[in-house]
Amino acid sequence: MRFSLLRSTLFAGILTALLVACSSTLVISEWRDPGYQGAALKKILVYVAAGEDATRRTAEDHLAASFPKGTQGVPSYTLFPDAKEINKQNEKAIAARLQKEGFDGALTARLASVDKENVYMPPQTYLAPTMLGPYGSFYGYGTFAYSSVYTVPGYTYQERKYMIETILYEIPGGKMLWTMTTESVSPDSREQLIKSVTGLIDGELKKQGFIAG
Repeated sequence: MRFSLLRSTLFAGILTALLVACSSTLVISEWRDPGYQGAALKKILVYVAAGEDATRRTAEDHLAASFPKGTQGVPSYTLFPDAKEINKQNEKAIAARLQKEGFDGALTARLASVDKENVYMPPQTYLAPTMLGPYGSFYGYGTFAYSSVYTVPGYTYQERKYMIETILYEIPGGKMLWTMTTESVSPDSREQLIKSVTGLIDGELKKQGFIAG
């Protein structure tokens, strides 16, 4: 009874671990203006293009708050509540306002694509933990040890890949300084997606010298 329960618990744990291991965020591509020799930016407008205003605000808050001391991140919704205000027609007015308020950079992020793919996981064989001895003689040890071998059957699950494009611009000129595309595989939630991508963005901006290290 106890051994059966142990095996069931372990099976559930392994299955959960396999699914969690499928969740990851990686840098797919990255480019930096090789001619930029400026110092770390001091004040960056953070603009996240999202279908829902709540998502925009959450992502901008999280990303702006991740910047280290020495670089101030400002969520764009605090200046432009309506995301549609940030467009080509308002270019001059936006540039003048950002320059007046001391911005020297603007960071944008958007969901470029979402791809779905069915993935098959083949059967996996494991040794389940068992009660300790007695094992009898050495010659009977293998029989005892491998009595707890069992196989997790193969299964198919749907994998979602989120491609997010991030671009850093110089203000007030509007020149692109850096861009990065990330791929996040099967995040557990919107919050996890935002957190994992934000961590990569923050790390790469520091490494490239665009924000204080």
